[in-house]
Amino acid sequence: MLVTTLMWLTAGLYGVAAGHYVHHLATGTVRGALWAARVLAVAALSQLAFMVVGWASLGHAPASDIHQALAAMSLLVVVVFLITARSRERLRVLGAFITPVTLLLFLGAALRRSDVPSVPEGVRSALLPVHVGANVVGLAAFAFAFAFGLAYVIQERQLRQKKLGGLFQRLPALDVLDRLGLRAVLVGFPLLTIGVVTGTMWIVRDSLGLSATQGFGLLAWLLFAGVLLLRVAAGWRGRKAAIGTMLGFLSTLVVLAGYLARDSFGGGA
Repeated sequence: MLVTTLMWLTAGLYGVAAGHYVHHLATGTVRGALWAARVLAVAALSQLAFMVVGWASLGHAPASDIHQALAAMSLLVVVVFLITARSRERLRVLGAFITPVTLLLFLGAALRRSDVPSVPEGVRSALLPVHVGANVVGLAAFAFAFAFGLAYVIQERQLRQKKLGGLFQRLPALDVLDRLGLRAVLVGFPLLTIGVVTGTMWIVRDSLGLSATQGFGLLAWLLFAGVLLLRVAAGWRGRKAAIGTMLGFLSTLVVLAGYLARDSFGGGA
C-alpha cells in the first residue's frame, strides 16, 4: 500500500537525518550538517506526499483527527527549522534535538488504526479549525522552545564544568538560546491559550467533566504561564526558565498521548 510505504520511508529518512545531526553535534563537521539538511528536506517532501495520499484515502478534512493534526505539526516544525537554519548557520546543530522530536511526532501521526472516526457532529463547529490550528502552531513553537531549553541546559553544564571546547563551541551562546526560547514561548503561549479556551467551551457547552488528558493540558498552560510570569516578575533567566519550558512541553506530549489513545478529538478536545 502506497501510504504505508511512504510512512516507513519518511520515518527512515527522519531517522537518518537525526543521525547526521547528532554526528554534526558530536564532531562539528560541516559536511555532516549539509547532508543532514538534505536528508531532512527529502523527509519533509516524503511526509507531504504521505499526508496528501492519506487525506485522499480517508476522504475527510485534514483537521478531522489528532493524527492529521500531528502530521501537520511535525511538518511545520521541519519546514520552519530548515528555513531558520539556512539563514542562521549556528542553529543547524539544534537539529540534533529537533529532528528526534519531529520523528516522534510523525510516528504518533502515522501509526493509526484504519478505522479512526472523524470528528463527532457535536464537536464540529466554526471554532474547530481555530482550535486545531492554534494547537498545531502553538505546539510547534513549544517544540522549538524545548529544543532551545535542552541545548541551554547542556551548554550551561559544559560551562560549569569548564569544558570550553568541542560541544561548547558548536552550541549557540547561552544568551542566544535563552532569548530564542523566550520568543518561542511567547509565540506558543497565546495559541495554547486559544486552544484551552475553545476546548473549555466544548466542555461547558456539553456539560462534560474534565478528563485526565485535559487536566494535563491545563497543567501545561500553567507551566508556560508560570515561566512567563516569573521571567517578568522575578527576572527568571537561564536554567530555571529552560527547565520550566521543557516540563511544559513534556506535559503537552502527555496530552497528545492521551488524545492518540482515544484516536479522535471527541469529548470536547
